[in-house]
Amino acid sequence: MSPEEEERLLRNAAPYLQDLIRFDLNTGLRSGEIYILRWSNVDFERNILNVFAPKTQKTRAVPINSDARKVLEAWALGRKNEFVFCNFETGRPFVDLKAGFAQACRKAGITGVTWKTLRHTFASRLVSRGVDIVTVQQLLGHSSVTVTMRYAHTNLDSKHAGVAKLGAFGDTSVTACTKTQQSKEALSPNAVLSYNVART
Repeated sequence: MSPEEEERLLRNAAPYLQDLIRFDLNTGLRSGEIYILRWSNVDFERNILNVFAPKTQKTRAVPINSDARKVLEAWALGRKNEFVFCNFETGRPFVDLKAGFAQACRKAGITGVTWKTLRHTFASRLVSRGVDIVTVQQLLGHSSVTVTMRYAHTNLDSKHAGVAKLGAFGDTSVTACTKTQQSKEALSPNAVLSYNVART
């Protein structure tokens, strides 16, 4: 999701949903992980979320950045029970945000975006900012780095830019040379030796 789409989505989402969208864009949690997140999983002192993943049955540590912390601190003021995010009226934890999210997308004129897109955006933004793929894997809670590699393509532009900078080093002139212009004399002794050894 682009920054422009993010802005439109937030502008058209209900206030509670705005917080959850911001939180997910800064933590990359699965929706199910958000639903069951408890205050006992939040370590404000160390700025860490201890996230239990029902999908993998494992717990991982996810750092809390300033944007995610602002959301948590705001919800802590209206804390009703052990769950971090819950319905203000009922006090019960959320079980499905698809309907409200889809409505916000329609109002914003955004198509092809689901709640899972927020998690993908989190990962893609990390990669584009130079975060290594293993760290991204650990933050997302993927069982294998192979799964995380789908986000590696997002860093292609920065890779192109990086390789392009190499043109500033050394002699950049190129001499065209066809196969017929090459001779044995032009080869190094080591190259000929390697060739002869290979044929024996």
